[in-house]
Amino acid sequence: MTSEPACDDLDLDAIEEACTAPDPAFLAMAREAVPRLVAEVRRLRWLVEYGACPTAGTTGTEFVLPLDEERLAYFREMADVLVERIGVSRAEAVARINAMYGTRESAAWGVELMGHELPEYWAYGTYYIPDHRKRLPVGDPYADADIDFSTHPVRPAPPRDSPFWTLDE
Repeated sequence: MTSEPACDDLDLDAIEEACTAPDPAFLAMAREAVPRLVAEVRRLRWLVEYGACPTAGTTGTEFVLPLDEERLAYFREMADVLVERIGVSRAEAVARINAMYGTRESAAWGVELMGHELPEYWAYGTYYIPDHRKRLPVGDPYADADIDFSTHPVRPAPPRDSPFWTLDE
């Protein structure tokens, strides 16, 4: 399943109007439009199923949220942290970030507030879950000094068929 929109230029009003008086021209238009409409409905259902924000697949970047240049650089730094410090693939790093911060819920609170912390702070939260002391690594060597990363609980990666996987492995 792709997260690309099926079509950007469907004139739903014209299709609805043509339905009131079917003729050969309408039938030809319907044969062309209905498969695209069905594909778009499936794409939207798929996004809803995973809770992805509605911009998934339409941002022109690897991330499902629309991001300005500053936020895009910040999100790419988070992916770099996961790749370089944890060792996951770039595709998995982006998928984890998308799954955590590219949902309708996280989009509602806004990603602007993320900039007050280093990218490591948010990146580690996409990979690790709180330990028995309810602690997450934060990317600060001093604050994280007593964390045993080899035994720290790991959050499962998002399902491969989810809209959060926007890069190939």
